[in-house]
Amino acid sequence: MEPCGEAALRVVAGGEGDSRSWQLVHDLAAWLQSNPVAGVYGAVPTYDSVLIEFDPVQLTAATLESIVTLALQAPVAQVRAPRKFTVPVVYGGESGPDLSAVADHLGISEREVIDAHTADEVIVRCLGGPAASCMLDGPAFAAPIPRLADPRISVPANAVSVAGRQGVIGPVRAPSGWQLIGLSPVEVLDLDSAELVPYRPGDRVQFREIDVEEWDEYRGTYLRDLEEAC
Repeated sequence: MEPCGEAALRVVAGGEGDSRSWQLVHDLAAWLQSNPVAGVYGAVPTYDSVLIEFDPVQLTAATLESIVTLALQAPVAQVRAPRKFTVPVVYGGESGPDLSAVADHLGISEREVIDAHTADEVIVRCLGGPAASCMLDGPAFAAPIPRLADPRISVPANAVSVAGRQGVIGPVRAPSGWQLIGLSPVEVLDLDSAELVPYRPGDRVQFREIDVEEWDEYRGTYLRDLEEAC
């Protein structure tokens, strides 16, 4: 546990392994959500850490550290049952201009990249920027995928990209240095919904390849419409 300024505490799960570290910090965030602590107003989990924001007028960092220690020993709080989303994607061409570069980097065909990307469900690990981007485990590529040497100034909304050993779905048009391999016709961001995006850490995503001719079949569809129980 380490302070981040006067109003936040960063809790890092070290030496636990990727999956265990992720589970620990998300269990802690879930506990804080289910057991509100006076003075704590935010807990933001990522891959191996959680940032807990608090009001130093109401709560000291030392007291918060004690609460965190107790919370880590408490039963896991199940805040929301996991959900699954099947995401249709048009790969390659104008929709995925970096598909060939990813294939070349891995020494495989574009078809094999798509097959690997659609082979298995992947876990939503955290919500990133901008606009609660869907940060995912990457597919089981043989090597990490490098970022672009020159990031794009603008990438369309609902872009499906990879970098390192991660994947992402971008809800809004934004700059990006990730390798863009496809686009989904499904709208991820829903401004009419209180949650804005339907996924949460622990949910699962299955990518499914579609032809560009199928794009209009999904026009007006939101990702929340494709939610199903795991």
